[in-house]
Amino acid sequence: MPASAPPAGFGVAVRPTLLFVAAYSLSISPHEAVHALVSYFFGFNSTLFQMWVDPDAASATPLQLAAIAAAGPLFSLAVGLTCWLLYKKICRSKPSGLFFLMMAIVGVYSFLGPMVGAAFAGDFNNALRFMAVSRIIQYAISALGTALLSVFMFFIGMELSGWGPQSFGRAKNVISTTVAPWLIAPFFIILLYYPLPRSLIASTFGGSVFWTFAVIGAAVGSSGTRPDRAISAPTRFDVIAIIVAIAMVRTLAHGVRLAH
Repeated sequence: MPASAPPAGFGVAVRPTLLFVAAYSLSISPHEAVHALVSYFFGFNSTLFQMWVDPDAASATPLQLAAIAAAGPLFSLAVGLTCWLLYKKICRSKPSGLFFLMMAIVGVYSFLGPMVGAAFAGDFNNALRFMAVSRIIQYAISALGTALLSVFMFFIGMELSGWGPQSFGRAKNVISTTVAPWLIAPFFIILLYYPLPRSLIASTFGGSVFWTFAVIGAAVGSSGTRPDRAISAPTRFDVIAIIVAIAMVRTLAHGVRLAH
């Protein structure tokens, strides 16, 4: 069997699951690093961990605190959109395309997710509170974020369904391309990011609820003709991305101090 031939069973789910873990790591830790770098730019020391930042910003102004909070999601959006353009224009028909698609998913999700939480918790909630934005506007932003993220994940599910083998029926394709990354990847993420506060463990699982729309989108997308581009084993590019992701996360696990 050629190296690029799709497997007969659910083994095809391994690659999207591992690539989602790699993309998550290569998106979330830099997201947190941007918070730390903006804080450092304003003259405040901070300690950067794998999934959060501990800034010494007690003397910061509300505007500075808002900028520090908003910088992470804005950076993630820029990364997500860049990876989406690379995917659509260059990599969609290449094995590396799945990685860039996963990077686009995590990047945009890391912007729209905080929009959903604008009235409740998270980066945008912090920024809006620091700026004394009214609760009505916070709820309006949350409602908009909920709508946008739902639609985004639906269409992402349709796109992910195209990475399943042509031989797979709808159910098997949906499970392999969307359900597996949604339900299995968080366990690998928690293991990779350990130790984590309980609140971040809970949010890692709870924050993936919008993947249900991706599953629906994949079910719709699987009903049409799919390009046969699925491969079972991670490529050399995949392995490099996974190794870089692991090295970066474990380097930050005990904190890196940014001090003037």
